[in-house]
Amino acid sequence: EMASSSDPWMKEYTEASKLVDDISSMIADRSSLPQSGPEIMRHTSAIRRKITILGTRLDSLVTLLSRIPPKSLYVLTTFIFI
Repeated sequence: EMASSSDPWMKEYTEASKLVDDISSMIADRSSLPQSGPEIMRHTSAIRRKITILGTRLDSLVTLLSRIPPKSLYVLTTFIFI
C-alpha cells in the first residue's frame, strides 16, 4: 500500500526528469546553431514547448504530492535524496 500511493508520483517525477535532461541538451545544442534564421527559431520554439510541458508536469507533481500519506512521503523522499 505504501509503495502504490507514491507510484504515480514516481512515474511523473521520472518523466519530468527526462524532460529536464532534454531541455538541458537542447539549450546546450543552441550554441552550435546559427544565431539567427528559421533553424534557431524552430529550435527555440521546441525548447519553449518542452518548458511548458515541464511546467504542467511540475504542477501535477505538486498535486500528487498532496495526496501521498506522510509515511509514504518519508519513504519517497529518502529514495530521491539518497
